Amino acid sequence: MKINVLSMLLVAALSSVAVAQHSDIEFALDDFNNPTGIVVTGDEFTSEGIQFFESEFEEDPFTAGLFSTEDPGFEGEVNAGDLAFLRILDASVESSFGVGFVNYFNPNTGALEASGRISVEQDQTTATSDLILSGGSIESGDNPQLASVGDSVGEAHDHLVFDLLDDSSAPFGAYGLLAQLEVNDVESDPFWIIINHQLSEEDFEGPALAAFGVSAVPEPAAAILLMGVTGAILTRRRRRND
Repeated sequence: MKINVLSMLLVAALSSVAVAQHSDIEFALDDFNNPTGIVVTGDEFTSEGIQFFESEFEEDPFTAGLFSTEDPGFEGEVNAGDLAFLRILDASVESSFGVGFVNYFNPNTGALEASGRISVEQDQTTATSDLILSGGSIESGDNPQLASVGDSVGEAHDHLVFDLLDDSSAPFGAYGLLAQLEVNDVESDPFWIIINHQLSEEDFEGPALAAFGVSAVPEPAAAILLMGVTGAILTRRRRRND
């Protein structure tokens, strides 16, 4: 029974970690009647105090060699009918670590480069045209890009598609976009969306994130809880054996 309980805890913890890695970016107006800003909820920050959210390019199951992701999504509390836009920023202006619109971590040099091409797409019929980013510039499309729309009770939830273009020649590494959310005339603080492209978890969580100013990645809460529960069980066993 003890083994079964511990196994159940392990499965639950790993499941919680998996969910946390694919969570949405949660946001809300700071005041629904007279908003002055947008609050983005998160608990991971770079050394500059910029929030960051992780994602991973996944290969298209129907077309080998094509990579994209719909994570993270966007889930917000706004007023009914409000349009929430995602604006991609020139990170070389907003961050001492950034180098452009597409900030590519090169594992061969351990540094960021303004290279790579990423499109930001919205599949709604009312969407703005696809935004295509090329290294240090905006190649085409509107900036900002429509991210979500408040429904009748002001809840907004949607996903954009971050598509890695030039898939066959796109090098392994990590791709970072510095962005902010905008609703009407108010905006959020900038935050990073950092997307892994075929790096090992160790290389992504270590040198890749460090290049964006992440000094250390905190352990997931579920893993910490599991460690505490496991420690308590082992302590109880030792006491019974004494």
